[in-house]
Amino acid sequence: MTNLEALITNIELCNKADGCSTVTFPTLKKLSACWSIFAPAISLSTEVADLALDVPFPCFPDVVTIWSSVSKHVQRQLLQEKPPAVKITGLGTFHIQKWLSFENGEVLTFQRPLFSLSRTAAQIRELQCASVPVPAEIKKVSVSSKKIHSDIPYSEEVVQNCMQETLNFFYFILTNREDADFILKDVGTLAIRGTDVTMAFCEDFLLSLNKSKYVVEKLLTKKWVISDKEVTVSPSCFGRVYQFPQFKIRAVPRKPSLTGKKIFTEFENALSSMGVRGNVCD
Repeated sequence: MTNLEALITNIELCNKADGCSTVTFPTLKKLSACWSIFAPAISLSTEVADLALDVPFPCFPDVVTIWSSVSKHVQRQLLQEKPPAVKITGLGTFHIQKWLSFENGEVLTFQRPLFSLSRTAAQIRELQCASVPVPAEIKKVSVSSKKIHSDIPYSEEVVQNCMQETLNFFYFILTNREDADFILKDVGTLAIRGTDVTMAFCEDFLLSLNKSKYVVEKLLTKKWVISDKEVTVSPSCFGRVYQFPQFKIRAVPRKPSLTGKKIFTEFENALSSMGVRGNVCD
C-alpha cells in the first residue's frame, strides 16, 4: 500500500471509529497519477519541519485539470460587465465591490474582488475570516459540475465527486490544525494560517478586472486587496503548508512563536487524529 493510500485509509478508519459518516476518496484514487506525495505526513520525525518539502514533479494532473476548469468558470463570471456572486459550494463565495473615484482630473472605476469563506469550512476550527455580505441586488450563481464537465474530458459525476472529495481532504487537513493554501488558478489563493484566513488575488486577474495598472496598484497599496505573491511566503507555525488541489506539501518560512515543545504536541495531536503513530520523540 502506498503512502497516500495509507493516509486515506487512516482517514476513513478514523471517521468510522469516531462514529462519523465514513469519508472515502474513490474518485481521487482513480484520478491519481502518483501516490508518494504525502510520504512526509506518514514518516514524521523530529526533523520533519526542516525537510525539503517542495515536490517539483506534477501529481494529480487530472484533479488539477478539473479545478482549473472550476477556476476558469469563476473568472469568466467575475469578469462579466455585471458580475454575479459566484459560489463554490463548500469553499466560499466571490463577488465584486464596485465604486467610482475622482482622481487626477478623471473618474476612475474601482472593482474589488471579495471572498466569503463557506460556513462549512469556517466552523471546522473557528476560522476568522472577514465576511462581506453580498448585496441583495447582485445575482447569485453556483459553480455547476454540469457546466464544468462540458469543458473537460470527464463525466459530470467524476467532476462532482472530485470536487467534493478534494474539499473533504481539505477539511481533514484543517481539522488537524494544519495550514493550507487552496489555489484557484488565475484567480487567487485561499491561505489559511492557524485560524487566520486570507483570500489573495492574482495581479493579472485584478488588471483584467480593472483595466488600469494605477487602479490595481492603489488597491494593493491601500491593502484593499492582497496579492497572491504575498501569501506564497506567508509563514506557518510548522514551516510548511498543504497545497490544494495539487496535493503537495510546500515549505514556507516558519513562524518563530512556537516552541519546540508546542510543535511536538501539535504533531502528536495531528498524528493521533489520523490514526498514525510516527517516530516522534521529545
